Amino acid sequence: MTFQFRNTSPQDAPEVAAFLQRNFGIDPREPLIEPRHLHWKCWEERSDWPGSRGYVITKESAIVAHGAVVPLTGVSGQQHLKMVHVIDWAADPKIAGSGTALMRQIARLVDAALIVGGSEMAQKVLPALGFKTRDYVTKFVRPLRPLRRLAGQKLGVRLGAQFTRSLLWSLQAPSVRVPAWTASRIEPEQLVSQPMRWPRAADGTIIFERSADIVAYLLKCPVTPMELYSVAKDGSCRGYFLLAHAPGQARIVDSYVDSENREDWRALVQLAVSKAARNVDAAEVVSFGSDPATRQALIDCGFHDRGNSALRLMSGKSVELPAGPIRFQMIDNDAAYWRQNKNVYWA
Repeated sequence: MTFQFRNTSPQDAPEVAAFLQRNFGIDPREPLIEPRHLHWKCWEERSDWPGSRGYVITKESAIVAHGAVVPLTGVSGQQHLKMVHVIDWAADPKIAGSGTALMRQIARLVDAALIVGGSEMAQKVLPALGFKTRDYVTKFVRPLRPLRRLAGQKLGVRLGAQFTRSLLWSLQAPSVRVPAWTASRIEPEQLVSQPMRWPRAADGTIIFERSADIVAYLLKCPVTPMELYSVAKDGSCRGYFLLAHAPGQARIVDSYVDSENREDWRALVQLAVSKAARNVDAAEVVSFGSDPATRQALIDCGFHDRGNSALRLMSGKSVELPAGPIRFQMIDNDAAYWRQNKNVYWA
């Protein structure tokens, strides 16, 4: 019996959840497979990807590989590319080739497929599939409340060292005051009428398109609450940022300011930190940096490098992919909302 490739529907939810639970070896109560979350990731309506975003390979009607896509529109100058980041990629280890077959089929749907990070096994498989490393995405963290990370933890030498490091980093972090700049929260119902400054590509940087519809979808996330803020200088809208709140963390999952000026980007990040700090349960604030502007802004604002993940691209339709740095943020895969039923810290 040959493999069959198809998209999934809400009726597949129990089988998909059981498959992911079995292959990832997770508790059935984990948010990854929580029914509302699975529906939101795969079947909640999105204007930029009509229909299902979940795909499977089946053999004799049983699921042997699964993946879901995060739709992306890559913009470089006048070029617009239909792209995806594949998440929840899993394959039955007993069925050789099912995972690679799924990835190849998904890649044929778009101009390019993109993957950041992944399991140790994925790192070995992706180059053989044709994925090429284009850049690296850096994880950044800035501690907010070092004492919070001690709550519920078993005291020991390692935890003591982590606390000391977090305390030192928090004391070294610069003030978040940015005169003339303000951030105002935008509720979902305000998105249609509120003037927003969405990203534009500049200086050869490849960006991913944003819109009110995309952000409205993200604000519906059922397991990791998100907040949108409009950023203004002297009363004029200049950009925005999107925060997500996971156990122990506040995350700057998307941000933009209409400038290449280093101080403007610094102001944007400092405003995001000030709003993130309102979450009294957050021990730290985290974000991604993948291009010169975002990396420098995070460093300027007291964030620390916590490791890199390879950003890999594969052309899906023999399309020539543009050169230049890629501005990859946490909403461009599942890093914005991925969480466990426990606190996870980067510092």
